[in-house]
Amino acid sequence: MTERIVFPDIEKTLVDYLTAQLLAASDTAKVVTRIPDPRPVRMVRVKRNDRLLRQDIEDREGRRGPNLILDRPRVVLECTDDSGAAGGLAGRVRSILSAAAPGYLGPVWCEFIEDVGVENDTDPATAAPRQVIVVDLIVRGATA
Repeated sequence: MTERIVFPDIEKTLVDYLTAQLLAASDTAKVVTRIPDPRPVRMVRVKRNDRLLRQDIEDREGRRGPNLILDRPRVVLECTDDSGAAGGLAGRVRSILSAAAPGYLGPVWCEFIEDVGVENDTDPATAAPRQVIVVDLIVRGATA
């Protein structure tokens, strides 16, 4: 019988990890997957988006998704701050992520995190400045 590998919910993993790391840095930013009502003044929204084009062998040759025990999620992090400090929040989030791998993101082993880039953007709903970070991760699954 083939061994079944379960991959982690990377959004929840990153929400928990970034919440703990920002709290340790005395940062008041909320880390969410869905924007609550009322919307926090300072927040990081985490969402997995594997359909966002990658410029690597996976897209050139059509290979995508998990490989044996490793998953390669692409994650988008939207950093907003109504006081205009979205860039500072994005910088802090990037520094947390760049120091995280290789290592554990809570209970999940992360082999590698590649910072794909940052886009200076505006939140369409509130017109607040936001910085959008895109990262590729390589995380290990666990046996079911």
